[in-house]
Amino acid sequence: MNMEGYLANHDNRPIGNGRSGAEIWEIEEKYVLKHIRKANLPDAGAFPLYCNEAYFYRFWGQQTGGAPSFLPKVLEVQATDDEIFILMKRYQELSRAEADDRLLRKIMGTLAMIHTQDIPAFLRQEQRPPEYLAREQIESCLAGWRSVLAEHPGAFDERILADTAADINELIGWHHEEPQVLTHGDFHWENLLRRENGDIVVCDWQGVGAGDASGDISFFVSRLGADGTGIEPRKAAEIYCQERLALTGERIESGDLVKHMEAANVIVSFRFWHEYLHGSSRERVGGIYEKMRTE
Repeated sequence: MNMEGYLANHDNRPIGNGRSGAEIWEIEEKYVLKHIRKANLPDAGAFPLYCNEAYFYRFWGQQTGGAPSFLPKVLEVQATDDEIFILMKRYQELSRAEADDRLLRKIMGTLAMIHTQDIPAFLRQEQRPPEYLAREQIESCLAGWRSVLAEHPGAFDERILADTAADINELIGWHHEEPQVLTHGDFHWENLLRRENGDIVVCDWQGVGAGDASGDISFFVSRLGADGTGIEPRKAAEIYCQERLALTGERIESGDLVKHMEAANVIVSFRFWHEYLHGSSRERVGGIYEKMRTE
């Protein structure tokens, strides 16, 4: 696709770019054009993830039955070794003001649909062993969290951090036993859109792959909580299990799912969240830190 020529021949306005390196335009108020140039990415190692997204859309476009309802309608996909173009239909964004039980059920039902799809062959891989943390990694996470907690002297019980560091690899090993499903990998509010009939559409599939259901659910709940919209994890898990049962007849115990969600929260919080919490309020730090508290 000749980007300059295409934009010159269609009404357009830029609606996104920046840290991810992707350029996004609204086309004629009806479509969205996503352009990724490998040379423009802050991290060239992210380009294969954008390729996965392009191949995922292309895979479903080639299926006789068409794409699942949770995917946007994609009109064109072009992918080379250096550049990707994705042209898709434009959808309405979800408003946080609409976040009620009915919408949560729709979202969890959509996630259940994702998790029960077959994993495309190009995404399948032999399950790797648990990603245990080396002593150096644990020490790095400890140092990162201590620097965050030091910004709020005396506000938090540091025994939580010490206990998490001592048990983290045992927890990683247990959590690794959860069955693998097709996962979105970046399931959060800003990646959810709405069709004219009210159905949920999910965009930004760079993180698609084989993973665990609790990871998608846990990340969704965690991101909402960090942004000030609280959803009880157990409630989200129960609704998810109800929707999955209705969809496939498969019965999953919500208590088991919650335990895996809690494990995922501990692991993600310990490993990564300290990188994003410097300068945050005591309340926001506490909301993440308390997720590492285990009985």
